[in-house]
Amino acid sequence: MSTPTPDSTPLPDRMTWDELAALPAEQAERIELVKGRPVWVRTGPPEHQRFATRVRNALEVCGRDSMRARPGECWQVDTETNVFLSRAKDDFLTPDFLVYHCPDEPWTPIFAEDVVIVGEVLSPSNHIGEMLAKQARYAEAGISEYWEVLLDREGRRIDTILTYALSTPGDLPDGVTPLRPRQYAQVGEWSHRVHPVISLGHPFPISIPWADLAY
Repeated sequence: MSTPTPDSTPLPDRMTWDELAALPAEQAERIELVKGRPVWVRTGPPEHQRFATRVRNALEVCGRDSMRARPGECWQVDTETNVFLSRAKDDFLTPDFLVYHCPDEPWTPIFAEDVVIVGEVLSPSNHIGEMLAKQARYAEAGISEYWEVLLDREGRRIDTILTYALSTPGDLPDGVTPLRPRQYAQVGEWSHRVHPVISLGHPFPISIPWADLAY
């Protein structure tokens, strides 16, 4: 998961997508917009990209198998692609990997309503507060599934994959309202020590042997 980092260049308090796009590419790619507020982000270590790519490739194989079995479906699986949370494009996140419905036209921006899975690769250095804040933004946008990929401390393998589904808090006392009307509930936990295969049924049949994620 990308995390904020200070930069020698101060950012304005507000920024539009057009203003961001006008910046040099090496600068723009290190900035996300949070409801119009620009924030610096940093790229993770090589292990981060390596295992995000492993998960992305495994999900793509499952998605392609599903499309062959069920004509009419169309899925795209990518890494580090902007997901816009508003039509103004002034609020977006860049998940480590994502699954979304195929757009009708090429070069089409990806909006939250098109996305069914977002995922983040977390190393031991990731801060829990940053993780929860990003998770909350995905939930607020209505993305139905969120994955966390936890690496071991040596960064040599994926230790655990946690899966979450969007839910609405219930059974609250009268007069009590949730701080966040939509949030994620954990629905799965997959460990290489316990489960030989990661197996799920949504948004398409997913079956990933741990060997496919090994380095």
